[in-house]
Amino acid sequence: MNAARGSRLLRGVRMRTILGGLLASLLLLGSLPSHANTLEVVAMAPDHVGMTVRKSPVLYFYISDATKYLFLFTLDSRRGPLLFEAPLPSPTHSGFWPIRLEDYHVELEEGIQYRWYVSVSAHDLAPLAGGTIERVNPRDVNYQGRGCDQDSFLQAEKAGVWYDALACLNELIEANPQDPSFRRMRSALLKDVGIILPTAN
Repeated sequence: MNAARGSRLLRGVRMRTILGGLLASLLLLGSLPSHANTLEVVAMAPDHVGMTVRKSPVLYFYISDATKYLFLFTLDSRRGPLLFEAPLPSPTHSGFWPIRLEDYHVELEEGIQYRWYVSVSAHDLAPLAGGTIERVNPRDVNYQGRGCDQDSFLQAEKAGVWYDALACLNELIEANPQDPSFRRMRSALLKDVGIILPTAN
C-alpha cells in the first residue's frame, strides 16, 4: 500500500475530504454553477471505532455532487498490511453511496479493528475519507441483526452497532422514499457522531 496514503489515516477518527479549486472542477460532471467550488466526500463513520455484528456489513460514503472518476475502496487491518482494494463505480449523483462487502466476498473477523477508506483512483495524492469498524459477537451486544424495520433500527442503535443502524435506516429510506421520518432519524444518527452534511438528502 502507498505509504503516503496510509500515513493520512488517523487512529479511530472519521475522515472527511473537501476537494477544492482545480481538483473539484476536474471531478464534477459538466460545468460548475457559480456557487459550486468544492466537492465534499464524507465517510459515514462515527468518530470512534464503529461496531457491526455482520460478517459483510454495508459501508456508506456521501458525496456532494456527481463525478466522472472512479473511486477506490480500501480495507486494511491494524494488525497487518492491506487486505482488500477495489474500484467503485463513479457516483452519478449527490447523496449516499453504499459499499456492500458481500458483493466483494469480503468478511470481517470478530474482534479485529479494520480501517476503510475511499479515494479518487485517478489521483494518487487525493485526500481520503474513511473510518474504522469492528465486528462484535451478537450475544455480547444483545442484537442479532435479523431483518430491518423501525424496531430493528432502534435495537441496533441501543446495542451500539452504529454501522448496522445506519444501513437499516438507509434501507428504510429507499423502501419508503416519501416518508420524511426516516430521513430525520438518519440526520439525528449522523449528528450524534458529529456528521453534518453540506446538503439535506
